[in-house]
Amino acid sequence: MILRRSSPEGDVLIIEFQTSDCSSRAEKVFYVNVALVLAPKWERDRLRYRLPESARPEHVHGLWRRRIGFSGFSGGDQWRVTDEASAVEVSALIRRRLDEILPVLLPAFDRDVLLGDPPDFLSYAGWMARGWVLAERGPSEELEKLLFSEPTTGEFSSVARKAIWEWATNRGSRDREGSR
Repeated sequence: MILRRSSPEGDVLIIEFQTSDCSSRAEKVFYVNVALVLAPKWERDRLRYRLPESARPEHVHGLWRRRIGFSGFSGGDQWRVTDEASAVEVSALIRRRLDEILPVLLPAFDRDVLLGDPPDFLSYAGWMARGWVLAERGPSEELEKLLFSEPTTGEFSSVARKAIWEWATNRGSRDREGSR
């Protein structure tokens, strides 16, 4: 099951319940995944992978992805349901985690926040979020400085930099094609 909440700009917060291969007839095991998908990155991914315009983003398209565990963003916590009593207990705990986490995530729907000081939860992905929002506006000195002058971390940073810059610099040709 996938739940989505969208911003007016088209950004999407995704909560996904992913069944684990460890499930059996006696025990259902699953993860609760959460992701932030920014509209320009989603549009780029949709076009790149030739998905139809009607396609909706999924967890894998997230700029930022985590799992909700027993104590917040804990990583690989598996949720387990073995009977009706455990289903009630687990669903109440997941609801509490979502009530705690959603207010932390929602500021990422504010483009001014992403352009200023991205929320702490984005950690390594904060610069990418800022980059995608800037790229949506086209190439600029600010974007160029962010992508090529400021240090970033993560093994995919060079791939992300290239994708963001290409999206920004090719924006004009996409806009012209869309108006034909």
